Amino acid sequence: MAFLEKLISIVTPHKCLVCGTEGRLVCHYCEPDLCLSLPPHCYRCNAMTIDNAVCAKCHRISPLGHVWMASDYSSHSKQLIYSLKFDGAQAAATVMSRAMQDALPYLEDVVLVPVPTATSRARKRGYDQAKLLTKGLAHLTNLPIQSLLGRLGQTRQVGTKKYQREAQLKEAFWPLSPARTRGARIILVDDVITTGASLEQAARVLRQAGAKTVDAVVFAQKQ
Repeated sequence: MAFLEKLISIVTPHKCLVCGTEGRLVCHYCEPDLCLSLPPHCYRCNAMTIDNAVCAKCHRISPLGHVWMASDYSSHSKQLIYSLKFDGAQAAATVMSRAMQDALPYLEDVVLVPVPTATSRARKRGYDQAKLLTKGLAHLTNLPIQSLLGRLGQTRQVGTKKYQREAQLKEAFWPLSPARTRGARIILVDDVITTGASLEQAARVLRQAGAKTVDAVVFAQKQ
């Protein structure tokens, strides 16, 4: 947690988003029931699959193998994401990382790669939320982090349709280190999946740079 947030938490402590108890953004009592878990399914078409694998039909057009989600995008999950992205509550990343860990199967020989946020948004917030989530997940899973993606585009995607997102993101990502990417098994980390355009383009760039497999884990899926 950043120094500024620690100072703010002393002056004006967080209140639990669920029950309103003062002291934590989500109290220990409410956290286990915070997220509404989703049945394993393909992120693209919602077909039921094993271990959140991309279904055979969608796998023909998606560079992703699996996309694990900790929660749906509603109620308290939505509030938690808003707190992280727009209220400066970095403590939300800790809660979200724990939920994301629960959504993942046992993994080894993989690296965690944050999907970079547009630099203009990160500067405005003072941090990159995907990097915070990745650090939290790495701490919980003991999986290594690699910064393998750069981001060129600054376009805000909230409210855009899938075809618009795809056009905006076509040249947005670039590989920072093809040498480290080659042969790697990668787990992309982000806060929300909506159309999947960001994750797909990031995965496509990494696959083109030689990644062996690219999967993803997100906190919530927004339908």
